[in-house]
Amino acid sequence: MIILENNLYLKMGLVKILESDYNIYSDIDLSKNLYDLMKHYKPDIIVINDLSKNNLKHVKRIRSEYPNTYVVILTSIILEDEIHEALLAGVSGYVLYNIKSKELRKAIDLISKGEYYFNSSTMTIFIKSYLKLFDSKEIISHLFTKREYVILLMLAEGKNIQEISQTLNISEKSIHININKIYNKLSVKTRIQAIDKAVKNRWIPYNLAISNLYVNYNKKRTLL
Repeated sequence: MIILENNLYLKMGLVKILESDYNIYSDIDLSKNLYDLMKHYKPDIIVINDLSKNNLKHVKRIRSEYPNTYVVILTSIILEDEIHEALLAGVSGYVLYNIKSKELRKAIDLISKGEYYFNSSTMTIFIKSYLKLFDSKEIISHLFTKREYVILLMLAEGKNIQEISQTLNISEKSIHININKIYNKLSVKTRIQAIDKAVKNRWIPYNLAISNLYVNYNKKRTLL
């Protein structure tokens, strides 16, 4: 693992939490020797402090040249306008500075296996940002109601009926009705078919949808 973090105390804290599970390299100058180390060590994970435009370029290069290396963004705040670019660049998750040790280990473990990590607050921002896409893309608003679109996003996220019902404060019966409407509009019969069609039409983000959908499928989680 490579950690790109300028704050010495924060970096030391991360190393202390993760060093029992990973070999960590943290004294790195991004502009000088990162790619030499990448070539030599081929790390599983790179933790980058915030997602500046310059860092975004590095993320794209890393994911292009080293597809088996996953990128985590370490930040104090998650910006709504940043999420789309981050996912498209290949970011596998966001970790906030105040994350608990146990949750940090869980996040890194998931990401190291090729899965994605976004906490509940991140997903709230994510869904809000994609609702802007709903409003800006005529084809989506003509096809789905806003409620159907939110449910479609949550299906892609891997949520089950009960979780969607609790999050949106809507009855499970109503969720079932809306899902059936989604399936009918897309001419599909299963969640996998619905998500696949939505991804191909770029109505929902590829990275997050594919990761959660097939991870949950492989775990034999109940699919709608």
